[in-house]
Amino acid sequence: MRQSLTVFLDSSVILSALASPSGGSRKILSAGAKGKLRLFTTPFVIEEVTKHLHKLGVDPDKLEALLKKKVIRVISDAPRHIIKKFHSVIVDPDDAPILAGAVLSGAHFLLSLDKGHILTDRVRKALKPLLVFSPKEFWEWVEKHR
Repeated sequence: MRQSLTVFLDSSVILSALASPSGGSRKILSAGAKGKLRLFTTPFVIEEVTKHLHKLGVDPDKLEALLKKKVIRVISDAPRHIIKKFHSVIVDPDDAPILAGAVLSGAHFLLSLDKGHILTDRVRKALKPLLVFSPKEFWEWVEKHR
C-alpha cells in the first residue's frame, strides 16, 4: 500500500480486534499501529464498544491503550441533522451515526461485521464512493489493488 488508506471502524470490528488475538479485525489494528492504515471512529462508536467489552471479557485498558497511542483516532460525532439523513438508508436508525461518521471522516472505507444493518447493498450504494466492507473483504480488496 503506497498511500495510507483511511478506514472508519464500526464497534463490531473494534470489539472483534480486542477480543481475538488473530483474524481480519486484529490485522486492521496491527496495520494501524504500524502506520500502514489511518483508522478513525467517533465517540458514539467508542461508547458502543465500552458498553460491550465486559460481555467479551476484554479489559477496558486495552481500548484505552489504543486510544492513547492514537492507533484509532476519534473524530467528532456527526451533527444530528446529518445523522437524520441516514435514517432512511439503514434498517436500524440507531446505526445512522455510524454511517454519518464514516462519511464525514473522509475515509476510503467503512469496516463492519454487522451483516444485518451495515453490510447491505442499500448502505453500500448510499455511501459510494466510500467502500463498505467486512475486514475480510477489505483485505481481499487490498490484495487485489496493491
